[in-house]
Amino acid sequence: MSNIDVRSEFFEFGKKMKIVGIMTILVIIPYVGGFLSFIGFIFGLMALTDIRNANNKLNQSSLENYRSKYISALVIRIISTAISVVGSFYTSNWVIDFVFTFNLAAIIGSTIILLITFVLNIIAAAIEMDAWRSLTDFFNQNRTMFPQHIATEAADGSDKLRSAALMNILSFLIITILIGWILQIIGYFKLAKFEEITLYSDTIPITSAPVEEVMFQPTTSTSRLNFCPSCGAKVSGEGKYCVECGSELK
Repeated sequence: MSNIDVRSEFFEFGKKMKIVGIMTILVIIPYVGGFLSFIGFIFGLMALTDIRNANNKLNQSSLENYRSKYISALVIRIISTAISVVGSFYTSNWVIDFVFTFNLAAIIGSTIILLITFVLNIIAAAIEMDAWRSLTDFFNQNRTMFPQHIATEAADGSDKLRSAALMNILSFLIITILIGWILQIIGYFKLAKFEEITLYSDTIPITSAPVEEVMFQPTTSTSRLNFCPSCGAKVSGEGKYCVECGSELK
């Protein structure tokens, strides 16, 4: 397994999280907010593909839990949205019937649809919370895999998104919708820090210090005798004969 391959997948994951974050901000624009939200949804799915590719190399249960649970939450939300859209048509007719004919069945049917969608959204948010917790665990357990500041930001971003999912459960309090939206933006942009990964940092050749060329120069040594071999007298200078006994110095 190459660290470069894993980094490249998370690098792409970070790029897509940045787009999701931007789309989350722009969702408040009138008329086009829904379309931009859909674009963010598509890029979120693409980011899950990057996670899958990374986990094919890492084989981490926490990453697989994140991906599978997040997909499950999305599927439940899609079902909830479909029920809400289809039910809204009948609900409007039921309300009219209730107002003008006092048909109790109309208000009961409307209430049932609202309850079903509410319960499904709570289940989806709970599963999503667990998904983000799994991703937080992965970053906390594998900090050495990434630069320290990126691992810290990613873990914090995942935790922020987990809190945002909790705010979705408490959306009936109204103010939590705004809080959750802000937490989502912060979380996505923290995960976008993966754009700062240096993909090829581990391919930089390791160079050792240059070996200094040793210049072997001939050394001239003068054979100098310290003592006369005949009488043992100390000899100094370059003379050929001992000054004490006159013996030749060799």
